Amino acid sequence: MEIPLVGSSPGLVKIRSVPLVQRHHVELCAAHVGRFRAILDAGDVMSEGRVSIESGALVYHGTTSVLLLRRSLGGLLPDRDVTSLAAVLENDPHLRLRALRIAHREATARAGSPIGSAHAELRIAPGARGVIISIEVAAPVQRRHLLATATR
Repeated sequence: MEIPLVGSSPGLVKIRSVPLVQRHHVELCAAHVGRFRAILDAGDVMSEGRVSIESGALVYHGTTSVLLLRRSLGGLLPDRDVTSLAAVLENDPHLRLRALRIAHREATARAGSPIGSAHAELRIAPGARGVIISIEVAAPVQRRHLLATATR
């Protein structure tokens, strides 16, 4: 006698016919880069990080946060669209690249020297004050004379 497993599927079933059409509704949107550039450039930028020694090489690790304020709080982001605009920022490669460039500029300034190819993780989320972009950066520092500075 066969005992059925709890939660098991009903097994194979023959279908009578394959549907002719399957419909999917997709919403596409395109960000106007010029307007978003102004919004990103007006964002409040805060960075923290430092240079450390890893396997005999200088490496910068840090985080850059960009707060895009709602218009009602003095920013340029329309209040009613904060959640949907966060989704647009999350999915638009041009806007993500612009945010990464802000983080790279901040990392270079904090490292006190040019940095090499960076590994970055980017998170975008709507918040009470607007949209928060958080970028974690790890990158090698290109100049060796900073060794004394990194050990302080």
